Amino acid sequence: MQFFKVIWFISFVSVFLSSCMSLKKTSTIEMLDGAFLITAVDGKRVKVSSYGDSMIRLQLAREGEPFYSDDHYEMVEHHDWTSDLTYTQDQDVFVFSTAKLRLFVDAHTLQSQFYINGSESPVLKQIKPANWHNHQIKLQFDVDANEHFTGLGHGYYARAESIDLKNQVIQRNYGAVPIEQAPLLVPFYMSSKGYGVFLNSTFANAFSFGADNEYSFLIDDNGFGGRMDYFFIAGPKLTDVLDHYTQLTGRPRLPQKAMFGLQLSDKGHDHNSDTPSDIDWWKQKIAKHRAAGYPLDHVVNDNRWRANGGKRCQSKLAWDEQRYPDPAAYQRWLKENGLVITLDFNRCIAQYSDGWQAAFNLPETGSLEFPKSAPDLTNKAFQNWFWRVFKEQALKPEHQYPGDALWIDEFDEQGNAPKNMVLSNGLSSAEMRNYWFFLISKALVEQGWDKSEINKRPFVWVRGMTAGAQRYATLWSGDIYPNYKEMQGQIRGMQLAGLSGFPYWGHDAGGFYDWNTNLGPDEQMYKRWAMAFGSFAPIWKPHGMGQSRWPLDRSESSQSVASKYTDLRYRLMPYIYNAAKQAAVSGLPMARPMLLEYQDDPLAWQYDLQYMWGNSLLVAPLTADDGSKSIWLPKGTWYEFETASPIQGDKIITVSPNASELPIFVKAGAIIPQRAFALSTAFIDKTKLIIHLYTGANGTYTFLEDDDVTEDHRLEGAYQRTTFEYIDDKKQLLISGAKGHYQGAPESRDLEFSIFGLNKATQVTINDTPVATEWRNGKLVFSLLNTKIEAPLVVEFK
Repeated sequence: MQFFKVIWFISFVSVFLSSCMSLKKTSTIEMLDGAFLITAVDGKRVKVSSYGDSMIRLQLAREGEPFYSDDHYEMVEHHDWTSDLTYTQDQDVFVFSTAKLRLFVDAHTLQSQFYINGSESPVLKQIKPANWHNHQIKLQFDVDANEHFTGLGHGYYARAESIDLKNQVIQRNYGAVPIEQAPLLVPFYMSSKGYGVFLNSTFANAFSFGADNEYSFLIDDNGFGGRMDYFFIAGPKLTDVLDHYTQLTGRPRLPQKAMFGLQLSDKGHDHNSDTPSDIDWWKQKIAKHRAAGYPLDHVVNDNRWRANGGKRCQSKLAWDEQRYPDPAAYQRWLKENGLVITLDFNRCIAQYSDGWQAAFNLPETGSLEFPKSAPDLTNKAFQNWFWRVFKEQALKPEHQYPGDALWIDEFDEQGNAPKNMVLSNGLSSAEMRNYWFFLISKALVEQGWDKSEINKRPFVWVRGMTAGAQRYATLWSGDIYPNYKEMQGQIRGMQLAGLSGFPYWGHDAGGFYDWNTNLGPDEQMYKRWAMAFGSFAPIWKPHGMGQSRWPLDRSESSQSVASKYTDLRYRLMPYIYNAAKQAAVSGLPMARPMLLEYQDDPLAWQYDLQYMWGNSLLVAPLTADDGSKSIWLPKGTWYEFETASPIQGDKIITVSPNASELPIFVKAGAIIPQRAFALSTAFIDKTKLIIHLYTGANGTYTFLEDDDVTEDHRLEGAYQRTTFEYIDDKKQLLISGAKGHYQGAPESRDLEFSIFGLNKATQVTINDTPVATEWRNGKLVFSLLNTKIEAPLVVEFK
């Protein structure tokens, strides 16, 4: 305790000398609802509670103000955490402790200081008392010139100049005008010092990370009585911080495996097109592409499936009887062909859809476009209707109509409605607008899909999202332009989404449209972005106006590139889907910023146009016409993916690939599962598994498998786990027997191994039995047929 007395003396001696009062006269502490409540002499209060041993929550209020109840917001999934929080008092300081962090609270000012893992100095130190002024509540902290920050979701269209937020002022709020599309509203950030902060408020916010020498965050309640409520989340590894955050706000909801296959749409083939999309258009288009060897999993319907003509804002939510006379038969065809389908909803059609009531609208619509379809998303009756109209008019599970994903469009365009209006739930628009995306997601999934008889995972994508809604839905980034600057922004926005709890983030690969030229992506953009980078994004959806995004509609050279990356995406599907499952288990993104893996290296905070794809692949998309790219390789041995040539890291290299190439590097020690190419994820043969091992360092890999479709993996723990461990100095690969079971799991499988970094003379044994090997394109290849799933294996290279 003497150590903490010294720390307190240094930090608080000025306060102590000036006050010269006893603790009893200046503050009180008591228990309130399982938390510690400190009340200062001026009536201001702070409520301190712990959520496990790595998170502490602080709630602040002035005299006479009640604290919000825990269920005021639902961004935090639940509040029944085990707490081991204790406190001691050291003169005018309260010291709160868990196994992993300490919090000092000054009894006079209620200023806080956070320490993690026994650190000698605070990693987060409040330097001024909380300030209530002009409807704003602000907290200000000590500035460390060496500290970096990341997270906070992303702004409109996912455009970001850097994923390092140092020296920036950031706001994450619902837009004011329709052009401000697709914000990811997650008031959670992480620090290079190994901690995170989650601001548990939906009022307008602002964060300053050292701009004008100020580190602060605030909420602006617009006069509606907001509360300062935030969580401090300890690491010290950023992967741990993200794990804790997604424990707090909810794990991302894993989609069906099919959602990670190629997605193509009917955009451009509208009601007055020469080739309007209907059931025959889809069947012919898909048949031609499949015949040409292109895979496809997901057909994305953009308006044209809907009744009353299929116009964007004049149709209704129901199947068009002329274009789709027998939806149930169409669903059978889709399933036979290994396809899933998206059904879209534009906000503007609400007024034409069955059961819509004018009472669902906002109390005041201001100058909103489509004011008769401007729902109050807090309205319980609207929430019930929203799911019901999908279920009864589109999905019709009792008739087995098509529908695997719901595309919720244009609900980010209600921003110029008055902030001061009171909504259906009694709260203001100023407080609820940042929360609207959460309410949409919950209504469609928790209150709808999850309670229905539909026995497959929901996949809901909305143009905009709110913290905590990852447990229901995801988002895409809006109507982006097909140019390199936009592409760079999407690479960063994808990473920021993953750092904010949304690993299944999507975008219109290649860009949606250029309104200045009236064009979509040219052939160069199509190759480098729609195909190459797109195939290494969580959701692969080339979509937009202008030129077709279907490979056969592009040039021969673009078709060649499309063949290359569709083949690679589908061969890597076990690795990709495993990364998706890891995200659902731990919150770890599929596309991982370098700073997440290498947080202590300053270069990791700079090189944000490259990223780790899963555990082991480093991807660096080309984002300029000159074709050159500077790439940072961290310490260790790396392999160039296409040639398998080893490269020593801890340096910056420059590459100049052609338009058909995407720079990819593999970390030594990588264990990468693959399968044979298939035209759909539904056609992948699970009785065959290909293992690529890159020697030169130790490596471990946990391979997770499930039924790919249902919620049994989440609700019943129905999945298999196989652990791979490679010990480099022993040249030994240990494969555990698969543990667990799921419906349809094979009893045995054929294994094919490709080992990189060895030589032709290497001899291989499996469980001490020699096996025949082949030297093929710089790798050692061998197989083991009909191996029992649960059988452990020891593979040795001598």
